[in-house]
Amino acid sequence: MKLIGFMMLGCLLLSGTTSADWLKAMQAYEQQDYATANAEFVKLIPLGNETAAFNLGAMWYQGEGVEADPVKAMAYFMLADELGHEQASDILLRLQAQASEASLMQARTQYRQWLALVEVPAKRVYQLEESQEYPEPVRRVNPRYPLEAAQRGLFGYVNLRFLVDETGRVQVVDTIDAYPKNVFERSAVQAVKRWRYQPSEQKHVMRVQLSYSLEGVSIKPMRLAEIIEEHRLWDYAVAGSPSHQLVLGTLLRLGEIQSHNNLSVDKSLPLAIGPDFSVFEPRSRLRAGFDGFFGRATVRVDESGTITEQLSATIAAESDITDLVGLSLSGKVEHDVYYIYRTADMRSRRPSVSATFEVPKTLSARFWWEQAARNGNKDAQRMMAAYDEHWEAYLLAELDAEVMAWKATRMILEGQKEAGGKLLEQAIAGNNAVAKALKKQLL
Repeated sequence: MKLIGFMMLGCLLLSGTTSADWLKAMQAYEQQDYATANAEFVKLIPLGNETAAFNLGAMWYQGEGVEADPVKAMAYFMLADELGHEQASDILLRLQAQASEASLMQARTQYRQWLALVEVPAKRVYQLEESQEYPEPVRRVNPRYPLEAAQRGLFGYVNLRFLVDETGRVQVVDTIDAYPKNVFERSAVQAVKRWRYQPSEQKHVMRVQLSYSLEGVSIKPMRLAEIIEEHRLWDYAVAGSPSHQLVLGTLLRLGEIQSHNNLSVDKSLPLAIGPDFSVFEPRSRLRAGFDGFFGRATVRVDESGTITEQLSATIAAESDITDLVGLSLSGKVEHDVYYIYRTADMRSRRPSVSATFEVPKTLSARFWWEQAARNGNKDAQRMMAAYDEHWEAYLLAELDAEVMAWKATRMILEGQKEAGGKLLEQAIAGNNAVAKALKKQLL
């Protein structure tokens, strides 16, 4: 029985704060330092790391660094199976067929104890919402393209989180993630600080994604493949390197943003071994021939652009349109399935339209970001915490100042002023500059 997910790595190419737990575990295993490997894999169990659970099962089954124990092996394989490891089920069935009823009961008891340690469950629902009703934008200033970035032909994106006060002014801005690092963040923050919204009776926490690209310059599928191949990002990410997983996810996200396509993950599709980056090839932009729609919908169209089928939809309460069948999209139709969406803070009266492609999870940025997070990468964990309450809870327990600052902000805005204020003070004690700026606005 072989441990999963290791390739001896040389010097990592990419900057960022990375916990070495996963690599330390695998390198210790290769050096037959089984005690260290076991301890490091155990540290990853609270992160819901299915491969760490699988590897622990293999070590207990084979007696590597411990006395072989088929009961503990079964319990870890049960945990790996619950967390989504694709090979655990077959091995577990074989072990269960050989086990006595008493051993099975002991394994199930142990499995439940270890499952209780998992702080970030495997079955995800990204549900962290920071505000239910957003104020309408009054003015949005386009960000300045940094001169040096333009001269070098650089392009990328920045995801931001910001606080809007009752007058509609943006008071505090923080970066969630960006690519490339330390290129567009300052420009993005400066622009968003000049935005204005309709005054309201309360403050709001909002998010926005800004894309940077020069005319005729973007990350084409061929160039995306070249970058990934040049740095062996795919190989190292599959091998379990969290820093490579983080950057691979970011590059895939950049490809999706700049193609203006929408990628829908189909978990039934086989994992991409030789990935097909053609889904990042830009398609002609279609325009909705209707207004009054609010929500998100995936539709099928015919050659003329007429919507023939509404495949899925989440319709907002304020939408005048609930069924899109029979309505039209105009422009050159180069695909048959499109994603249509419009939110209350969009300036256009008509919804946005983008071609939709079903892809395996390994072509999803969020898949690789989550893998990096589960392998101990703090940057990836903070990114996930901005959208997912389970990662937020995990980092709160880790006393992460950045996460504490924004969680405290939401608590204060929801009326939990005393508890939120205490949490904000903790973030300030962690020397978080954003927390200090938020305190000036909230307390």
